[in-house]
Amino acid sequence: MLAAMDSQGRVIFAILLREARVRHGRSHLGYGWAVIEPVALILFLTLVFSQLRSSGISGYDFALFFATGVLPFNLFRTSSQYASGALEANRPLFHYPPVQPVDAVLARVLLESATALLVMGLVFGAQIAWLRAPPPAHPLQLLAVLGLAATLAFGVAMCLATAREWLPSLGHLYGVLMGPAFLLSGIFFSLHAMPEGARDMLVWNPLIHIVEGFRSGYLAGYRAPELDLAYLAWFAGGSVVLGLALTLTFGRKAS
Repeated sequence: MLAAMDSQGRVIFAILLREARVRHGRSHLGYGWAVIEPVALILFLTLVFSQLRSSGISGYDFALFFATGVLPFNLFRTSSQYASGALEANRPLFHYPPVQPVDAVLARVLLESATALLVMGLVFGAQIAWLRAPPPAHPLQLLAVLGLAATLAFGVAMCLATAREWLPSLGHLYGVLMGPAFLLSGIFFSLHAMPEGARDMLVWNPLIHIVEGFRSGYLAGYRAPELDLAYLAWFAGGSVVLGLALTLTFGRKAS
């Protein structure tokens, strides 16, 4: 069993390296551009929105409040969106028996998640160094939430990747839907501060639990009474089970 796991791990790592070369190898900056671009964008948005709302939110500096929302959200968004195209992009590899469709999806999720973590480190490091932002209050909670976000991204990506074999336009539709999700996942607001009716609806959105969980793990004293990590865990686990069932049943259609 250990030998099989080691072999599959090598397959996933090989696909991950291939994905990194294909996606970033054509740029002069290579992988560095994949990090520089989102860091620059987030810092720019932070500067713009900080000027528009200099008073902060829920008693916290807006720059830090915004970063603790947009960064975990982006980990899920970029990982799930990029990994949903894994079957189509790696179609020739599935002629080799050791390579499974699940491996291709997982490799893309790992690559994007690693990039998102590096971006987080740079953004928060810059805020701590230059804006005197506090360090994370509960690092273990941050790791748990990010793990759940990556797990949810993996499950959603498997479902989308399989569905895109029959509905190729689904990838574009998913990208469009991420626009409203960006506005409804607590990036610009605290869930606890919303009217009760809005809270009752928003609480069903698993992405808002990613944001609230990350934010309450970073900001000391942040109130998140509606946070339900168990709900997020069940949702993420359910998406993985469904995604595995779909990918293992229909994923080989990609070959």
